[in-house]
Amino acid sequence: MSDRLNEMQSSARKDKTDLTDAMEMEIAAVVRIYEYVGTPEWQSVVDRLAHTANVYVAGFQTERGLAQYFANQMQYLRDRVMLLDLASGNFAEVLASDQDACLVIFEARRYSRMAKVLAQEAQAAGVPVTIVTDLFCDWARDTADEVFVVPTQFNQFWDSTAQMASLSNLLINSVCMELGPAVEDRLSRFAKLYGSITGHVGDPVATIAK
Repeated sequence: MSDRLNEMQSSARKDKTDLTDAMEMEIAAVVRIYEYVGTPEWQSVVDRLAHTANVYVAGFQTERGLAQYFANQMQYLRDRVMLLDLASGNFAEVLASDQDACLVIFEARRYSRMAKVLAQEAQAAGVPVTIVTDLFCDWARDTADEVFVVPTQFNQFWDSTAQMASLSNLLINSVCMELGPAVEDRLSRFAKLYGSITGHVGDPVATIAK
């Protein structure tokens, strides 16, 4: 790691070509993500996320934030979207339940052992699994119904999972379109609740409850 850092620092002092190359790679990654939309795999996931009774989302290590972002955004669109509790150590809410459910996992190297085990156990339990991961994950396709591979190397010191967030935004948009006009009523209820309880800066409409 220190050798990589020293090399990048030396290169950055000489010229800015690394930065230009990184930008071009990120643009190519966005194009790749948009190419997923409209594929049979994409539509399968969208249908499942829109209509399955319970949607569970998991992320590990630095991808935990991506999972929480996706779950929180999905909760605006529909009921019963839950971020899995990692502290329980058993994932019983999804693995030991007879209710209709599906699972979305965000994961990138170095991969958490729990991510692979969770995917395997969910698959064995008949729970459909979707994995959003990087180009180097060699176990995802054996443990998931759909795998969306996202580039993460952009000539930077750390791998970047930013494009996973872009993919999750596209998924959320597709689910919103699948659910149709009913989403508007739910969003309005959420906005009213947030306005009356928390409030927004400069919002002259909502009265915060005392």
